[in-house]
This record gives sequence, C-alpha cells and structure tokens, in this order.
Amino acid sequence: MESLLIHVGIGQLRVARNPARLLCVGLGSCVAIALYDPSNKIGGMAHIMLPHEMAGRTSESMPAKFGDTAPKKLLGEMVSVGANPYVVIAKIVGGANMFKNVSPEMKDIGHENVEAVKEGLIRNHVKIIAEDIGGTIGRTVELDTSTGRLLIRNIHGRSRSL
Repeated sequence: MESLLIHVGIGQLRVARNPARLLCVGLGSCVAIALYDPSNKIGGMAHIMLPHEMAGRTSESMPAKFGDTAPKKLLGEMVSVGANPYVVIAKIVGGANMFKNVSPEMKDIGHENVEAVKEGLIRNHVKIIAEDIGGTIGRTVELDTSTGRLLIRNIHGRSRSL
C-alpha cells in the first residue's frame, strides 16, 4: 500500500496514522518536531517558527508557530487519534543560525527555537531520542509513520536518517 504524503507548512502541525509520510520543507532557523508512537504507528510533525508565544501573537491558523506551546498541542492531537502519550518519542531537526554570515550581532533565533522546543517536550514528558540541530544550512525532513524513521536532507543534497 502506498503511503499518503502530508505537507506540514510553517506554523502548522499534522498527525497521521500508518501508512503516511509527514514532510516539512525549508527548515532554516525553524525547528521540526517529529513525534512518534511506535506501538500504534501514529506520527505527528510541527513546524516551529518562533520560540515563545506572547500576548497578542497567538495564531489560530498557525497552531505550531511557537516552540513553547507546540509540543503540548501536537501531543494532544496525537492522543486524540489514539496515540499512547506514555510511549511517544521525539526527534527534532533544524534551528540553524541562518544569519550568522550576514550579521554576526543578530540574535540566534534558531538556537532559541531549539531551546524552547526542548523545554516544551520536557514539560510534556516526551523523551527526545534524536536530534539534528544547529549549523548554518537549511534542511527538509520526512517522517515515515510505518517505521518512525526520520529522513533529513540538507540544501547540499546530503541525507541521513534518525
């Protein structure tokens, strides 16, 4: 059976049962959270844009915009379709410092995004089992719900799996 390919846009989150693949394109300073329940073969992905939600910056159309709130929302969506929250694992990708060579004094938003995501996952008792974070180049990631494998491709065409 061929798996459905589901795109996860910036600030979005998506959840899918096997057979499906979740795809997040164009991660620079953004962070992708890939959650997976291996017992039920349910996956979820969120495309984080900024580290912290602040008053007046919430967005109904972008539920995964912020690293501090997206982990809870993504886990909740997974549980609502049958995931067991006690076995869900996380892999995170992204958080590059895309502006390092442009302006060294610019804030490293990528690092801040990673830290906010990690704190959000810890608060929700989700174990991070793998990560590919930092650096200065963009990435694309794809989560396979049949295996939990996360394929990472960078802008230079190199790929690896987590």
